Amino acid sequence: MMKRLIATLAVTTLALTAAVRAEDKPAKVTVGYLNLVNAQLVTKHLGLLAKEMPGVDIKYVKIGGGGDMLRAIAGNDVDFGGLGNPPTAIGATRALPIKGILVINMLDYVESLVVRTDKNITSLKDLKGKTVAAPFGSTTHYLLLQALKDEGVDPASMKILDLAPSDIAAAWLRGDIDAAWFWEPNLGKAVKNGGKILVTSGEMAKRGYPTWDIGVVMNAFAEKYPSYVDKFIKAECEGIDFWLKNPEKTAEIIAEELSLPIEDAQRMMKGTGMVPCNKQLTEEYLGTSAKKGKFVDTLISTADFLVKQERLPKLLPRADFEAFIQPAYLEKVIGRLGGCRRACPAGTLPIPAST
Repeated sequence: MMKRLIATLAVTTLALTAAVRAEDKPAKVTVGYLNLVNAQLVTKHLGLLAKEMPGVDIKYVKIGGGGDMLRAIAGNDVDFGGLGNPPTAIGATRALPIKGILVINMLDYVESLVVRTDKNITSLKDLKGKTVAAPFGSTTHYLLLQALKDEGVDPASMKILDLAPSDIAAAWLRGDIDAAWFWEPNLGKAVKNGGKILVTSGEMAKRGYPTWDIGVVMNAFAEKYPSYVDKFIKAECEGIDFWLKNPEKTAEIIAEELSLPIEDAQRMMKGTGMVPCNKQLTEEYLGTSAKKGKFVDTLISTADFLVKQERLPKLLPRADFEAFIQPAYLEKVIGRLGGCRRACPAGTLPIPAST
């Protein structure tokens, strides 16, 4: 009897040990982040991810735009990344191995269409015959095409160049382009050098075309290190919380990270919407595991537009876009942070935590 008990305890111990060892610690975590004004700069600057992942080599890689991020994902060069809704629709349609786990930011006038004041461009129709730039596959490229369509302007009536934001700023200073739809901090350089804002991404959102950036994780990483996905989300949520509670200190961080005057950092912050993590689990954003939110609707409408523009081969069924959005990780993190009285069961909306 005693031998059986000892044998049983030994087996149980081995099983528990195996369970504990089932998830190893990653040696390195690579985060691809867009050169945007958002709380990821806070998370990076304050070392919040390193605090959540002691002993792990944390590498941040600045990536110019959505197209470049898709290439980094396809090349397995990042573990976590950020994508706007157009590149997200492209990535989901092309079955890239990623899932959306966190709202990074909502976009307002931090992204805008800037035009040269000396070209007498007062409407989108005045872009005919002009040279316009946008990073292809990005939120701004999508909005440019959508705005032209709504105004009945043929994109073929102008020359549209695919340039990264930094290259757009350089081309603008050289006088090579007449207009561009891109984002801060490079957008401000064009405005200060003979440009004026014609349309903002926030105005397009009011017309029914919201744009946002979502945090994504590589499927292979999530399968091998699920608790480290939680750690990533917790760090990003702390960065968002810091942004919302400490605007003055956040502006100083952004100014330092992007080498900007403090006034520019403050202005750009106002053009970017940050969503508290517990609010992200509402219908307006990600929704819950049981009922996905409006981000799915945005993805479907974006993908449908890209299909009609012949930039995507087909429109996936709704279920495929719902499968891309995975609030379960955030539900778990919010539960641990006090958003639920206990860990949030999958598919339930957490009790809002104070922010």
